[in-house]
Order: sequence, then structure tokens, then C-alpha cells
Amino acid sequence: MPLPSRQTNPTDASGFTLLELIISLTIVGLVAVLIYATLNIGAGAADRGEVRSRENQRARAALALIGRHLKSAYPLTLQGEQGSFVYFFGEPNALSFISSAGRPEAGGLEKVTYFLREQDGRRSLWVRTSSPTLPTDLLNNREGSLRQETEVLPEVDDLVWEFLGRAQNEMEMRGRPKEEWTSRWDGTQEKTLPAAVRFSWRARLGAVPYEWRIETPLYVLNPPPDVLGAIQGGDAAARRDRIRGRGREERKREEKGRDR
Repeated sequence: MPLPSRQTNPTDASGFTLLELIISLTIVGLVAVLIYATLNIGAGAADRGEVRSRENQRARAALALIGRHLKSAYPLTLQGEQGSFVYFFGEPNALSFISSAGRPEAGGLEKVTYFLREQDGRRSLWVRTSSPTLPTDLLNNREGSLRQETEVLPEVDDLVWEFLGRAQNEMEMRGRPKEEWTSRWDGTQEKTLPAAVRFSWRARLGAVPYEWRIETPLYVLNPPPDVLGAIQGGDAAARRDRIRGRGREERKREEKGRDR
């Protein structure tokens, strides 16, 4: 006995139609694009954060170096043609002074100079250290035998040094000279160190400008009393030797008189 045949409808077959396949591929593509965009944004933010972190670390290292040099500033007194003065000279874009934290291999004092250097349209802050610091070298604008230059900040848009001094013509209510910030400091005129030094600069990280500022007080402002009238350098050294020679001769005459 023959079995009854069963007819199937073509529309009942399981599977995706062409329209469903196109819609599915479109959705998958959109999801992939969103995932890629998210990952790209995250990677870009990580790169920018790493660059900013490096710049902040560099800025902190520069601030630490500048602060360490300024805190060790020493009011070295020199005898020039127009009288005694303290070696400390500051301008808006440059600074030169004497540091008591010299190199161990050289000993003594160290001359520290901060200056801007421009090359290929790029401005950077450099520091020059030289030791040993001799009065004759300072008076004749010479560097010490051990000289080193180091780049402190590689790219600088703007940089300003300021110095806190006392205005002798203006007095506070307590009768003390009024303190004010100035853009220049001349040791031959002031004959002392500034009370503090302010250093500010602006640099660009990507498309965003950043600004930093540091204020460092100076601990030793005036030279010790025993070196205020010291004679140093050149002909002054010869005069000093003659004075010492006369002192030794007088002591010898006194000793001979006591022996008699």
C-alpha cells in the first residue's frame, strides 16, 4: 500500500533571507565601528595623559633644580672699581649668582647662570655652572675651569624672573621698608640678595598652554661682616698682600721690643 505523499511549502524552509542578512551585517558593522572609535579615543587619551605626565615630571624636576640652586645662593662680596658689591644679577630672561653648593670635586663656591637659548625657532631654558669660582674670574667675566651646560626646559613659550626687594622710599605702617617685586636686580646697586625670587614660565602641551610658577625665599641676604670690606682680585689682591706684609713686620718689631 503506497504511503501518502506530503507536500512542503517553499516558504516554510528555515534560514535568513537576503534582506535579513543585509540588516544583520549592517548592525555588526555599526557595532564594530563604535568599538573601534571607543578604543581609539581611549588610546588617544592615554597618550595625551602620558605626554602630560612626562611634562609635569619635567616641570617638577626643573622646579626642584631651580629651587635648590636659589636656596644655596650666597652673597659673595667683591671689590670693584666703584666699591664693594654682591654678585647677583637678574633680568626678566636671565639670572646669574653664586651658589654655596659647589661640586665636590672642585670645592668652594659655584657660579650659576640661567639663560634662554633659541635655535631653529625653538626656545629653551639652560643652566650653566662653573667652578671653582674665583673673585678675579668674576671681576673679569671669566668662567671657571669646570664648566657645564644643561638644558632645563626644552620648549618655553614665555619665561619671567622677578625679584623681591625693599623699596627704601616707601615705608609700611610699622616703619619698615615696603617690599615689592621687580623685574631686574643689580648687585652693584642693591649690595645684597633679594628676599625671594619668583620664576614663572608658560609652555604648550599639545593645543593647551600650561603655566607654572615658583617663589623661593633666599636665606642669606647680606654678606658676613668680616667680608664686607674684603679686598679681592687684581691690584686689590696686591694691596691686600702689602697690608698683610706690613702687619707681619709690625708684629716682628713688637716681639723684638719685648725681647729687649
